[in-house]
Amino acid sequence: MARVKGIIQVTGALKGISMYTMRGSEEVIMRTKGGPSKYTIKTSASCKGLRDSGKEWGGCTKAASTLRLALEPLMRLADYNVMGGLNGLCKKIQCMDTTSEKGTRNVIVRQNADMLSDFNFNKINLFDSVIRLRPTWQIDRQRVQATVNIPEFIPSEHLVAPNKLPFMRWVVVLGVSPYVNYDAHSKSYRLENEQLKSYRKEVHSEWFPVKRTMPAQTILVDMESLKAYLTDTDTLILGMGVEFGTVGADGQGEAVKYAGCAKVLGGV
Repeated sequence: MARVKGIIQVTGALKGISMYTMRGSEEVIMRTKGGPSKYTIKTSASCKGLRDSGKEWGGCTKAASTLRLALEPLMRLADYNVMGGLNGLCKKIQCMDTTSEKGTRNVIVRQNADMLSDFNFNKINLFDSVIRLRPTWQIDRQRVQATVNIPEFIPSEHLVAPNKLPFMRWVVVLGVSPYVNYDAHSKSYRLENEQLKSYRKEVHSEWFPVKRTMPAQTILVDMESLKAYLTDTDTLILGMGVEFGTVGADGQGEAVKYAGCAKVLGGV
């Protein structure tokens, strides 16, 4: 059943046409239904390429899901559906597998970790547009920890405030993205290290008034307790964001959802 929003905006389904909206966009997206039947796709030789693409796409979405879970705390700073971007990124990584046949290519994130750098969780206010300084960072696989070094932050020089909220703080997340590979026995994609799925740790700085200079600081994220379980195929991924807040009941900062921005620093 179609629904009318206001005078001209319509969402729902109407005679083979689907209309829907997505967070981060004010437009109504419209697409037609149809295409070959499930039986034709499953059995027809002419649809083999479609079957292979669909199978590989399942591997991409599974790998993207591990990346999302690894950086879950930063999702509260996103201003659009990040999964679409992560799916596309994992597809590019999958295409880097030139040794496997199409339909069975793996999503080898760790060997292509440089492709993760600077992935943005925002489309309107990008992290590098809001924060005009470059922190340095390092991930230590041996100790399963990461450090982010943030220089002295002078708001008048380094901040282009996207809102009028009075407080801000740094947010750093280190997470584990298990390897997703094609299993010939089950003819599907699986996680190689299921037990580390969704493992991550968030560390944030104290709240600071947005107009006050913040001293240089180092943020350490330590997950050394995972050392015995981390395998060579797992990827450690590091993300950073800035979160803005209002005045809480205690007079200190209180986070406002979606008020901020974030990006991936890198992975190893």
